[in-house]
Amino acid sequence: MAVLGSAWSSSALAADELPHHRVELTADRTLPGCANAFEFTAILTNWVPVSTIDPTAARALVVRIRRLPDGGKSVDTTITDDNGVASTDHRDYSPATDCFKVLYWTAFDAATRIRAAAPKKDEAPAPPPTPLPSPKPAPCPQCPACPPPPPVAAPAPRRVFVALGGLVSHGLMPDTAPGLRVAGGLQLPQLSLELDVRWMPLWKTRPLEFTEAEMHTFTVTGGACLRRPPLLGCLFAAGGAVGSAALNLGFDAHIVRGFFGVGARSAVELPFSEHLAARAEVEFAVAMFGTRLDVHRPSLWETLRPTFMGGGALVYAF
Repeated sequence: MAVLGSAWSSSALAADELPHHRVELTADRTLPGCANAFEFTAILTNWVPVSTIDPTAARALVVRIRRLPDGGKSVDTTITDDNGVASTDHRDYSPATDCFKVLYWTAFDAATRIRAAAPKKDEAPAPPPTPLPSPKPAPCPQCPACPPPPPVAAPAPRRVFVALGGLVSHGLMPDTAPGLRVAGGLQLPQLSLELDVRWMPLWKTRPLEFTEAEMHTFTVTGGACLRRPPLLGCLFAAGGAVGSAALNLGFDAHIVRGFFGVGARSAVELPFSEHLAARAEVEFAVAMFGTRLDVHRPSLWETLRPTFMGGGALVYAF
């Protein structure tokens, strides 16, 4: 690319009087690397003289870069002439294409259009061709200034992610209780495989008449989610343990029992950048088999009820 830029910038056309343009570049706030107007202008001067970049020029080169739902970039390049007539070129780039490449190829395409609009010098009429004794088909001309074909959109890459956040659960223990969660998994273009670990610390509760207890839970879920950014829909299986210790009985009673269940989850992810996003989610789960925590007759905790959970987390993908 450096050889191509230097060869073109030094060609005969670079000596012609090119029309002057002012440069206007804007980008979504989620693409800070694409909003560098100084870098874009510096790249553009590889193919047009610096003197043709004029902030007061009537002609304008307007570039608008937007983020696509799948993480790619959409670029609209508009060039206006002295009469205000505009022509727009649209390109889409894959999520794997970084902002520098987007700015580079956008500047290349814009320079091609600006140079094509330059007035051509008058040339003397060519002498009539001399007939050749044995004409042969001429080879295809090799034009170093011809732009390369537009980049082919690559499929969205696979990315690993981790998440850290909090939750509020109802049904896993007698009272509504808060907890912490750590998650991780693999993001595919339209699918996400997730593993979620949750812990609710000791929580004082009165699940049955006058019996007071401290309860805590540990849960692991694994599931698969269908991705339609910014929405996710998941099915998962959950397993773990519930522990209980009676507080106001005359004897030591501490019991831990396991459980297993299945459920569904829906979530929404709002991206801050290409790597960081905030997630809010709700879920519903039903225990296939539960736990019986007998600390005194009658039982303190007969069986697990359907569980509802809501929470949020910060997600980092790389």
